[in-house]
Amino acid sequence: MQVDKLSPYIRVAMDSVLEPSWKIDERVIWDYELLYLMEGQLLVTVEDEVYYGKTGDCFFFKPGQRHSIQNIGGTRIRQPHVHFDLYVQADSHEVGVSFKPLHQMNAKEKTWFRENELSSSPFLMPTHYRPGNPFPLEQSLFELIREFETKPPFYEVRIKGCLLVILSLMMREQYWGGKMKNNGQMELLSEVRSYIDHNVHRSLKLDELSERFHISKFYLIQQFKNMFQKTPIQYHQQIRMEKAKMMIQFTYLPLQDIADQLGFSNIHTFSRAFKVNEGCCPSKYRQEN
Repeated sequence: MQVDKLSPYIRVAMDSVLEPSWKIDERVIWDYELLYLMEGQLLVTVEDEVYYGKTGDCFFFKPGQRHSIQNIGGTRIRQPHVHFDLYVQADSHEVGVSFKPLHQMNAKEKTWFRENELSSSPFLMPTHYRPGNPFPLEQSLFELIREFETKPPFYEVRIKGCLLVILSLMMREQYWGGKMKNNGQMELLSEVRSYIDHNVHRSLKLDELSERFHISKFYLIQQFKNMFQKTPIQYHQQIRMEKAKMMIQFTYLPLQDIADQLGFSNIHTFSRAFKVNEGCCPSKYRQEN
């Protein structure tokens, strides 16, 4: 991949909410697709390999790969996603989104396949993975979708920038993940992160993590930050604040109830923490969003 010449063409960018019966039969696509599973569960088959996706997972589909997707959770799913070319090409405007298997394509359609440049080192993008910190990716993805849908002046420049941010986040995480695997620490740090993810509803101390995972506080901070760009406590505070923002923006729960559900001792402690992270108090954030 020619990193210095990247100029993505975004074909489709949308936030889809789909019913329990939704599925996509086996197909091949001409371009790349990044799918972020924000809510629900998916059964995804790529080149006969089966993956089970849960909330927070990403799927990366590449040109020419056979794949199918099916909702298996029994509830609606939410999957913001984007189709794109890595470079603007002469026929980029002509190419659409494929829902066909290869044998149903005509001769012209078979000329639309982009070169698969993200399946080998150092730019290998795994088909299925779980971001260590999904929030920067999620933020950039939703900004891309908003720009694509509303098309304000110069949105074309902005959506390219958003996609480049997403790709750089993914590539960097794969790079650091490889480093950690070589050092034998990936599994441990994944367990720590998972434990933090499952305790977003309460306060969490470094002493607790150190004792639970039998690792010194200093080493845990060093290795966790090396992998996820934040200390364990910074990461925990971030996911609590992101959860708070979602609850404030998309529910009618009183702020006191949100504070209680996230384990803050009182509304004042919650408001101070929110203001430090977001630059405004929760009530103002709700008014503006």
